Amino acid sequence: MQPDEALARLPDGYRSLFGRVVERCSQDERVRAMWLGGSLARGDTDQSSDLDVLIAVADAAFDEFGAGWKSWLGSITPTVIARALPFVPGSFYSVTPAMERLDVISERVSALATTPHRVRLLVLDKDECCSLVAEPSPAPGPSAITIASLVEEFFRDYAMFHTVVDRDDWLLGIEAINVIRSLLYRLFLESNAPIPITGVKRWSEKLTPEQRAVLESLPAARPRRDEVIPVHEAVSLAFVREAKSICRSVGVEWPTELDRCVCDHLASHGLPHLAERAVE
Repeated sequence: MQPDEALARLPDGYRSLFGRVVERCSQDERVRAMWLGGSLARGDTDQSSDLDVLIAVADAAFDEFGAGWKSWLGSITPTVIARALPFVPGSFYSVTPAMERLDVISERVSALATTPHRVRLLVLDKDECCSLVAEPSPAPGPSAITIASLVEEFFRDYAMFHTVVDRDDWLLGIEAINVIRSLLYRLFLESNAPIPITGVKRWSEKLTPEQRAVLESLPAARPRRDEVIPVHEAVSLAFVREAKSICRSVGVEWPTELDRCVCDHLASHGLPHLAERAVE
C-alpha cells in the first residue's frame, strides 16, 4: 500500500496535515526518515483513525530535537492539545483546532535495529534507514503468567466488596463493578493474543463475537444497595465462569485456596459469594 492510498481513508483535512509533516521532515536535516504507523501501516484505517507518524532522528541531534519538539510541531500546525509521551523523548500526541489527531514517535537512527514499531509504511528515507528495521516477528500467544495475575487481581478486588456495604458507599460499588468488568475485558484480550497493538478506539474489535456478547449481557446498576449487590455478584460470576475456561485452555491452575478464602470472607459479612452458585 502507498501512503496516498492509506491516507485516502481519513477525513480530507488529514491530507493537508500530512503534506505539511512531509515538507517539514524533508527540510529538517535532523530527520533522516519518516514512516506512517498505526492503522495507516496496518491497512485498517477508517474515518476515526489518527495520523500516526514515525520519524528517525540523527543520533547527534536527537537530544536537541527532543527538547524542542513543541517548536517543531508548531512549525507544522497550530494545536489545541500537545503533550509529550512519557519516557519517549521527542514523541508526542496532539490535536489541531479542526480536531485532527497527529501522533509522532521519534527514534534515534541507531535505535531502529531494536525498535518495537516494526509495522510501518515508508514515506521518506534519506539514508536507507528502512534497511535497519527488522521484519515484524510473530507475536507471542496468551501469557499464562498474565492470566494468572488477572485472576488473582479479581479475587483481591472481589474480597474488598464488603467495604462498599460496610460504608454504605454505593458509588464505590459502581466502581467495584467497573473494575471487574475491566478485568474481564483484559482477560479476554490476553486469551486472544496475539492481536495487533491498537488504541482504545479499537475497543470492541479486539473481542470475539462470543466475548462481546458476554460483556454486552452483563447487567448495569444505579448506586443503590438493591442494585449494586446483585449486579456486582452477577458480573463476578461471569468473570469466574470465563476465567476458569480460559485457565483450562492455557494450562493455568485455578487458585482454589484463594477462591475458598475469599468466599468464606464474604460469607462472614453476609454477602453473596461464588460458592453459593455453580460457576462452571
